[in-house]
Amino acid sequence: MALGLGAATISYALSLDVAARSLGFERRFAEVFFALIPIPPLALGVHGLALALRLRAASALADRTAAYLSDHLPEGYVVVSHYAPRDGTDEEVPMIVIGPPGVVVIEPRDEAGEVLCYQDNWYRKHKYGVGRRFHGASPSHRARWNAARVRGDMASNRGQTPVEGVVVFTSAHIAGVSKSSVPALEGLPAIVDRLVRTPTDPLHVAV
Repeated sequence: MALGLGAATISYALSLDVAARSLGFERRFAEVFFALIPIPPLALGVHGLALALRLRAASALADRTAAYLSDHLPEGYVVVSHYAPRDGTDEEVPMIVIGPPGVVVIEPRDEAGEVLCYQDNWYRKHKYGVGRRFHGASPSHRARWNAARVRGDMASNRGQTPVEGVVVFTSAHIAGVSKSSVPALEGLPAIVDRLVRTPTDPLHVAV
């Protein structure tokens, strides 16, 4: 196990593409950065490995969510996980559901506890106030962006089939939402309800 982890760390350290992604740079800027500022390869490798582990966890969450929806949605719905839009980027869409309401693009999240949203910025709620903002891109921004990417693939009937982005928190309680650009749902049963009928419980749906 230790040997495998070390090998993975070194391989990430030696990959300029992964290193650039870890630092948030374009490849050409990463080349200049490394030429000017030497970074211990092991430290960079650990950073890259952490990124890979986060991506693996997100992939596993998408698989679990897709499996739940496949088991609980009625006939007439198709669940597609790890959808790759034809826009030239290497980021996949976690999952889409195709059914009678149209196409729903789902951004699953596995945060625990209570969460809050203010103008598309998401935070964890602590006992004595609002905590730190979520790491990485806003879940609602990602859901809206991915919905636009999926909509772009529907060239022939994009005006007829509605495409909606939705954030689903599989574990967290939504304590409050102010100005989210997409609906935010609490729990996997809520997304099933939204797909098969109009939601009636305002505690589980926040827009």
